[in-house]
Amino acid sequence: MDYCSEIRDFIDANVEGAVFGEELGFALFSSGAMPGTVIIAEPVDALTLEMAEQQSHRLSSLLAGLEGKKAVIVPEDVWRSRPEMTRRRIFAHLGRFRSVFARKTVVKRVDRTMSSAFLSACHTYGDASARYRYGLFLGDEMVACASFSSPRTWSRPEGPHRSAEWVRYASLPDVRVVGGMGKLLKHFIEETGPDDVMSYADLEWTDGDVYRKLGFREESLRPPVRFSIDPDTYIRKPLSGIVSGEVPGADSPCLYHVNLGSAKYRLDIP
Repeated sequence: MDYCSEIRDFIDANVEGAVFGEELGFALFSSGAMPGTVIIAEPVDALTLEMAEQQSHRLSSLLAGLEGKKAVIVPEDVWRSRPEMTRRRIFAHLGRFRSVFARKTVVKRVDRTMSSAFLSACHTYGDASARYRYGLFLGDEMVACASFSSPRTWSRPEGPHRSAEWVRYASLPDVRVVGGMGKLLKHFIEETGPDDVMSYADLEWTDGDVYRKLGFREESLRPPVRFSIDPDTYIRKPLSGIVSGEVPGADSPCLYHVNLGSAKYRLDIP
């Protein structure tokens, strides 16, 4: 069964009143419970980089025509390599989620083992190197996790400037933590005292609105990233990370994917 048919069968069997459509070669899904949200199934079947880039351009055109609606892109490689997380996330975007208010939670420092396990299970790209790691707890349950770099000091004409990076944030896939990002960010700022915090919004997953609501400003855009994908495991590997002389697919066939790039956001702290 092809990917679009597979995801359609899943949504049809689990979401009452699901609405299906197709545009520019992509399958679109929505629900009466969340009429402003559109799920877009993005196949990963390009045999060449040119095909992957053409698909990325079509997806950008599709998104441009969805003004006023929230688009949730579900690439096939994520659906196949992280099935449980992806299915729970789709449910959440279509209105089936548990709300948790951040004011009822407690922020705690967590070690790398605990945070890595959470991020590996709940974040699309898993864990990444970070100095500061926090969990948001509702009783004994960690419902969200964030990680930040150590503030780095830069020399500026007006004096030293300390800048930190917000590396990761994830909540349980079927939980909406209202105010969770803001509470974790505030705790980090109070604990480390940076002059600004920057982060990247992956445009394949977000339009950056969550950062703007927290007071961040968009600073720049990073170009799309090209990936090779193992057709058996559906694990992505950035082509920029290929070892010199290595040819993707030379020993075994591979697929290609080009994402939508990312936006760099920065929060200046008075």
